[in-house]
Amino acid sequence: MVKEFRDIAFSLQEGEISEPFKSEFGYHIIYLEKIRGQEYDIQHILLRPRITQVAIDAAKEKLENARSRIVAGDLTFAEAALEVSDEKETKYDGGQLRNPATQDYSFELTKIDPELYAQVQNLKDNEVSLVLKDEDRTNPVKFKLLTVTNRIDEHDANFAKDYLKIKELALQDKQLKTIEKWQSEKIMETYIKLNGEHRDCEFNSNWLKNK
Repeated sequence: MVKEFRDIAFSLQEGEISEPFKSEFGYHIIYLEKIRGQEYDIQHILLRPRITQVAIDAAKEKLENARSRIVAGDLTFAEAALEVSDEKETKYDGGQLRNPATQDYSFELTKIDPELYAQVQNLKDNEVSLVLKDEDRTNPVKFKLLTVTNRIDEHDANFAKDYLKIKELALQDKQLKTIEKWQSEKIMETYIKLNGEHRDCEFNSNWLKNK
């Protein structure tokens, strides 16, 4: 649950109806029907304001103007993000997307969303995309600008340049080895059921306990 919804839901008493409140999804009213220990029975009404064509056109024009100022050198991409962006996650971070897996700003092109890949694969470093129309779970219409701050072509690993990636791979290897060690210690004393159709499969571990 988003914070606004959670805070209101857990502040209500049984049979109480909340005041209307706003979240990123729209406007809500909550009715707390029953509390059963840690479980809450909740009824919920959500109203999403309609987006007018005038508002859509104004948003696109605002971003077109920001792009023109970036391309002309009157504004940096980071300054434009701070000035016009509605995305809290990137607005105060220079507009940079953070990789949720590594918490840095680097993405492997083959592992990102295919639509995003198509939008950035041909951008040169610091080139600004055209204004792109998009949508997500909270915004049926949104517009965005993209830029690539640094592109690292395929190369032999270098400890100085690829420290974070090497660190990530080393951690994954250590995790796998730890799991394998734990597995080998516990597998003989753990009950495991394998359906008949799977008993002829090849397993990396001794799930059939043949030895």
